[in-house]
Amino acid sequence: MTPPPTRPLSSSLAPATPVRRRRVHYFSGFDPRGAGHYHRLFSQQGERPQPGGGSITTGARQRIGEMFHRWTVDWQPAAPAASADDAAVRTEHVFMSWDDIIRRHWSRQPLALLREFAAVQVAMMRDVGLRRVHALHPTALLTALLPLLWLVATLLVGGFVIAAMSALPLTALGDTGLVAVATGVGLALSGMLISLGAQAGLFWLMRIYHFILCMGRGQVAGMDERVQEWVEHVIERQSADPVDEVVLAGHSVGTLVMVEAVDQLLRDPRWQALQAGRRTAMLTLGQCYPCLALLPGAESFRHALLRLSRHPDLVWLDVTARIDPMCFFSTAPLAGTELAEQAGPLPRRRAASFFQMYDPLHWAAIRRDKLQAHFLYLMTPDRPGNFDLFAMLYGPRRFEQQLVETRRR
Repeated sequence: MTPPPTRPLSSSLAPATPVRRRRVHYFSGFDPRGAGHYHRLFSQQGERPQPGGGSITTGARQRIGEMFHRWTVDWQPAAPAASADDAAVRTEHVFMSWDDIIRRHWSRQPLALLREFAAVQVAMMRDVGLRRVHALHPTALLTALLPLLWLVATLLVGGFVIAAMSALPLTALGDTGLVAVATGVGLALSGMLISLGAQAGLFWLMRIYHFILCMGRGQVAGMDERVQEWVEHVIERQSADPVDEVVLAGHSVGTLVMVEAVDQLLRDPRWQALQAGRRTAMLTLGQCYPCLALLPGAESFRHALLRLSRHPDLVWLDVTARIDPMCFFSTAPLAGTELAEQAGPLPRRRAASFFQMYDPLHWAAIRRDKLQAHFLYLMTPDRPGNFDLFAMLYGPRRFEQQLVETRRR
């Protein structure tokens, strides 16, 4: 099947007109901390010197009904605007809440975590296949296996300590006392290793993979209804308060949950009328599409991805980074699936060169914290590079225009 022709970026009517008001609908990753945390994060990063110039001021967070939060972001040029393209921009940042769903899937009991861990390992080996994941991205496979490897290593270390100490010739303690002391030391060491794993985000990873497994099996209660609420909210906001540009942005697992919403939005006649020939902008950061797309039960998800990849009225930029161990770096969303050869030209993939955007000491600290590396997309870098989230979401250039300008560099 030959994909339909896609309009060149420069053919859209939108880039010819300046942006003065924008709306960003943001889908967070699998993070129970919700809108308050992300408002603080974006506010703090906006206060940093912007490598692309200009300054950012973030307003107070406001609740919109039960499911949404908003705040304003004002971009100002560093000096009086030399042209109309560099004038001030106001962006409404809308947080598309689903942290209530996340918290329902955030298991805290050890036995529940263990059951989820076992279910994920079985599904990865039986339903997906380790070779398929390795063929797409070896680092992603290693990340998926890391919780298992850590657990096995913890059990081995604890067992070795118990066995070694039990064999020591400490007659003063007696056999029973020696075994008790050895067991206590072994368990304490195992507990310390488990705590270190938790600090490194391994339990978070386990929860993420189990949630994705539930998505693939259609076992996320309320998700379909939430997608409908998201679509309605996007349409209602643009109908009630039209802006020059709407950007749909997602990070990590947020890139998965937003797929059905964007697919339904693009097919809605009301949205098509509101856009009036303008393309819809979609930005995905640190995606892990194959984690879900490779699951046998995720047929609806795969077909939604296929439609998005071929949609002529969508501008979709997918940004990943080699340092991020939790993304599928530079991997097509449908890679490894039966629909891979039918996929269209979208998304346009970009490898963020974060190593060029940070001072050496700062970069050395980032490399030691792989969990932080997964959030680099949401940070203000030290120096200009080939990706700047805050310039893209809040600056004076249209989303589509920025893609054209970056490609020409």
